[in-house]
Amino acid sequence: MSVEAYGHENILDVDLIQGGMGIGVSWYKLAGAVASEGKKCMGVVSGTVIGPLIARRLQDGDTNGDIRKALDKFPIPRISELIIERYYSEKGRCENEPYKTVPMFNADSSGIALILNMVGAFAEVWLAKHIASERSDSPGPVAMNLLTDLKNTTLSALYGAMLANVDCIIMGAGIPRNIPDALAKLALGQDVKIDLNVPESDQKFYVEFNPSQYRPSDGNIKLKKPDFLAIVSSDTLAKYLSRLDFPPSGFVIEGPVAGGHNAPPRKGMNYTEIDQVDLNKINELGMPYWLAGKKDYPGVIADAKKMGAQGIQVGTAFAMCRDSGIDPAIKSKIIDQVVSGSVEVTTSFNASPTGYPFKIVEQKDTLSENTVYEERKRVCDLGFLRKPYLSKDGKKLIYRCPAEPVEDYVKKGGDEADTVGKKCLCNGLLSTIGFGQSRKDGTTEKPIITAGDTLQEVVSNLVEIYGKEYTAKNVVEYLRVNADPATN
Repeated sequence: MSVEAYGHENILDVDLIQGGMGIGVSWYKLAGAVASEGKKCMGVVSGTVIGPLIARRLQDGDTNGDIRKALDKFPIPRISELIIERYYSEKGRCENEPYKTVPMFNADSSGIALILNMVGAFAEVWLAKHIASERSDSPGPVAMNLLTDLKNTTLSALYGAMLANVDCIIMGAGIPRNIPDALAKLALGQDVKIDLNVPESDQKFYVEFNPSQYRPSDGNIKLKKPDFLAIVSSDTLAKYLSRLDFPPSGFVIEGPVAGGHNAPPRKGMNYTEIDQVDLNKINELGMPYWLAGKKDYPGVIADAKKMGAQGIQVGTAFAMCRDSGIDPAIKSKIIDQVVSGSVEVTTSFNASPTGYPFKIVEQKDTLSENTVYEERKRVCDLGFLRKPYLSKDGKKLIYRCPAEPVEDYVKKGGDEADTVGKKCLCNGLLSTIGFGQSRKDGTTEKPIITAGDTLQEVVSNLVEIYGKEYTAKNVVEYLRVNADPATN
């Protein structure tokens, strides 16, 4: 089976979705391993900060040749050749040599920033499909996960993923109302735009993308339209999205115990019963959905189906498996903490620049420690979590992030109080997967690790059964116990 021909017309066979954990935790090796377990398993790659990530992989020498293999299949050779020429280093970087900077994204981004994002998305999906098709005669679908609020990077990443024949797009952290329409237009090669929300402004702003500028060399600009799943944390939002002219294909219903960013509590600082999704109301919508958050025990798929769901989405169990993108040394420390019973996951309402609650695994020498956070010199050189604001004269957009240098944030009109405790997730999460930036002062960016509340329970169970080097295949086996009633 060729990678190009490998696609799925229907995702309703899927009862296990591997979570799309960024940055690079859900990389092509993990997604490919999950999809190779068959049509009921969906592998998911993360598209978050994918441009700088592929640039850093190339600068580190692309030792296994995977990235260059994927770029050789990119259907616009002049673009992939440019990326290779600019970023590939055959010998890799010298010790403590900084990675080359990548232009930061804004609503009008073009050039290197945009094509890196597009090519990175293509490579990640293509490689996941390549692995799955090599290992299985009937592989499952491959999806890409994106964050809705990172609007500047969305359209180019969608297009890149679609050039690789992605089967599904999954998006949360916002309200993805424009995405199904955008996917339909991109599939037809039509210009597309999505709303750019600018606080405290009545003006309309958009992020636009023109596929005709990036036409494949064979001239074919018509692509397969992937399915689209919206991640929601309330039945009210699901109902709203289901009534749009272009609704999602279905939903991932995510609870507040899931890793990464969570929806904020509706009242106060604690989650209560009012934050639980009413599945009766979800079932009334008549649309397929998958349950996420604390859905990681044997028999959970059968339980989910009894409630009306198609199946489940699981992140944390896969995050600590051998196939995930987390730096092996960091992963080993976390698993040792789990085995000793000392691992701790906290929900921070202050750490993330997005304003969303964020799960953090407490570990020494990471940004979870206040001393490490305070010693870090603030720098914003990736900028994916910057938000747009209107300049004082109302003539242009400016971008700021509460994790950037305080004086810069204030100079751009931000409130200094908003910067307190904010951690640079862009640099921290890249460090978690082994691509931390080296600074001129001899320091290297420290990691920040995220996982769901069930980290201790699920990983200790998996380690007890399969050992510390458990694989994605082991996780699938563990979760799919009694998933098929006909075989019981």
